[in-house]
Amino acid sequence: MRIYPLVALADTLLAASGRHRERCVTKPLLMPALLAGKPRPIQRALALGGAGDVALLGTSDLAFTAGLGSFLAGHVAWMAALRPRSRGAVTPARAAPYLAAWVGLNAFLWKRTGKDRVPVLAYSAALMGTALAGLDTGDPAVAAGGLLFVASDTMLSLERFAGVHLPLHEGLVMASYTAAQALLASD
Repeated sequence: MRIYPLVALADTLLAASGRHRERCVTKPLLMPALLAGKPRPIQRALALGGAGDVALLGTSDLAFTAGLGSFLAGHVAWMAALRPRSRGAVTPARAAPYLAAWVGLNAFLWKRTGKDRVPVLAYSAALMGTALAGLDTGDPAVAAGGLLFVASDTMLSLERFAGVHLPLHEGLVMASYTAAQALLASD
C-alpha cells in the first residue's frame, strides 16, 4: 500500500484541527511520499510543490513569497510534464469556463492584492495553465486534478487577500490540494 493517502489524510486532519506544530512533520512528507516511482518530469513538479509546502509552513511575507515562487515553478513543471500526454482535448468551448473563472477571480482580487498583485497574477496564470494542460490530456482524473488545484489555491487567495475564511478552511485546502497532486500525477 502506498503511504501517500495516509500522509495526506493525516495532514488534512491536522490542518482542519489547527494543529500546525504537528504539520511540521506531515506536510514535508507529502510530496516525497507521492513522487516515488513517478517519471522524472512529474517528480520535478512534485518536488517543487514539496518545496512550496515547506515554505508555507512559515507565516512571514518571505515564506509566502518563497512558497508562491516554488509553486509557480511547479506549475511550469506540471505543464511540461503533462504536455506529452496532450490529446487536443482543449477546445475554446471547454476552455471558456476556466478562463472566465480566472478573469473573475483576478478582477475580484485586483484591488486587494496590493504589492503582491503582479506575482499573484503571474501565479494564477501558471495555475490556469496547469488546469488547462490537465484538461488537454483528455484524462478525467488528470483534468480533475487541475481543477482541484485551482479550487485549493482559490480558497487560499480568498482567505489571504479578501478575508474569506470557510469553516475547516485549512482542512478543505489540504484535502483539495493533496487530491489535486495525486490526480495530476496519476498514470
